[in-house]
Amino acid sequence: MSDQQHTIPSGSPIWIDLMTGGFARQQEFYEALFGWTFEDQGEEFGHYRMIRAGAAAVAGAIDVEQMPAGPDGAAAEGPAVWSVYLRSDDIDATMDLVQEHGGTVHMEPVDVGTLGRMAVAVTPGGEYVGFWQPGEFSGHDLPLAPGTSVWFEVVSKDFSADAGFYRAVCGWDVVPMGAEGQDDDGAGSGDEPAVDGESPGYATNGAGEAATAGLCDAAQWLPDDVPSHWRVYFRTTEMAGSVRTLEEHGGRVVDGPMDSPFGVVATALDPAGATFQLIQTPEG
Repeated sequence: MSDQQHTIPSGSPIWIDLMTGGFARQQEFYEALFGWTFEDQGEEFGHYRMIRAGAAAVAGAIDVEQMPAGPDGAAAEGPAVWSVYLRSDDIDATMDLVQEHGGTVHMEPVDVGTLGRMAVAVTPGGEYVGFWQPGEFSGHDLPLAPGTSVWFEVVSKDFSADAGFYRAVCGWDVVPMGAEGQDDDGAGSGDEPAVDGESPGYATNGAGEAATAGLCDAAQWLPDDVPSHWRVYFRTTEMAGSVRTLEEHGGRVVDGPMDSPFGVVATALDPAGATFQLIQTPEG
């Protein structure tokens, strides 16, 4: 989880956003939990909100009640969800690769003014993943400060299929991670991200400091009714206080807090049901 103030490399997480209903309550929740501010980008951008932690641009938010109605006149709906976007330097070519390697294009590439281009795909493992080709907007700031994202990972029900997909489409070097949270010696970008034909359980998209995202084999523990998905880790310097705050403002912890090789981790739900991770790293 290194400080990433340099240019975000192709295939790495470049942006996150929250799609949700009950927007006023959701905004109040995240303001209380992380001290975020929400800036309405106006009608031109569908009242998309830019979320800042201090001066840092850390995420976006979409109020589904302000989204255009569908062709049948029905209002937009769906569960509240945090989405992750990966950098693409040629989003049309990326969508071609998505289809060549077992994925489907959920939303075709579209211009977002002069800011960049976006698209959304579904991988062979079943999770939705966004892509962003930067124009004037180069993506999120990653100061690794409290209330900002510090890690991103796929929780996958089909580790092998997703590993092959992200390697082919995004250029990932799928590196298995050892039991103590360290990269396995000699792991690299072979044809299979497995050891002796078995899933390593967890892998990163590069070795050591080059890693910007993870891939977790969740086939044995993710409930049947929960699909593969991306999840985001937000940093806190005081886990117990963050848990109290999120519970006081309508959220809840569904797993943890628990120790990990990287710090104390908890899985949380916001008031609308969007899931995210909290992490208190050893340095505080």
